[in-house]
Amino acid sequence: MRADSSLLLGLDTAGSSCSVAIMDKSHVLASRVEPMRRGQSERLLPIVQDLLAETGKDLMDMDGFAVTTGPGGFTGVRIGLAAAQGFALACNKSLVGVNNFEVLARGVPVDEKGVDTQIVVVIDAKRADLFVQSFDSKLVPLTAPFASLPENLNDQLPDGNLLLAGDGVDQVAEDLKTAGRSINFSKASANADAGNLLRCALEQKLFEQEKQSVEPLYLRAPDVSLPKDKTTF
Repeated sequence: MRADSSLLLGLDTAGSSCSVAIMDKSHVLASRVEPMRRGQSERLLPIVQDLLAETGKDLMDMDGFAVTTGPGGFTGVRIGLAAAQGFALACNKSLVGVNNFEVLARGVPVDEKGVDTQIVVVIDAKRADLFVQSFDSKLVPLTAPFASLPENLNDQLPDGNLLLAGDGVDQVAEDLKTAGRSINFSKASANADAGNLLRCALEQKLFEQEKQSVEPLYLRAPDVSLPKDKTTF
């Protein structure tokens, strides 16, 4: 499929927002990002319906779908994946996935991407650790995605000046400064934009690849406890 000449819909519910975008011939027709800690399951379909109405399109008009695969909240990641899989199955069209690090890095303004600067995307994991991935100025990954405590992050990053992006940057800034790092904060939104998700999918030519399995990216096990055994004797 020539995705750059197709009608595409992107979804993100993995982080602290809900985002939907519709793209036609590499041009974003409509997009929306609504910050929220919870409630993505209630807002996702209404936003999709709003954007379809705004653009005069129907879900069956779509030539393909893209979704963020995480990391993020366990429930949020599954909401987006389930909706996107349902849309792709109902329309019999392709589904591709992009991780949230790549989407957030794609949102960093071009004038911030210095040649000697690495972009470090830091996602709030809602616990003591954070989710992190580092990229060069051309958005080529310098590290794999990983989880880290703030005080350990410096040792896990390549040398060089750091440009921090994402909703977890405030939790690592002081430790990185103490370690002697030169840091700056990106003006990019801390929330993933589904428009950037679709741009990533096109730039990586994901729709032109063989049919692929879209799996969630988890960097730690979900916070689930087994029920206590209430059996008495």
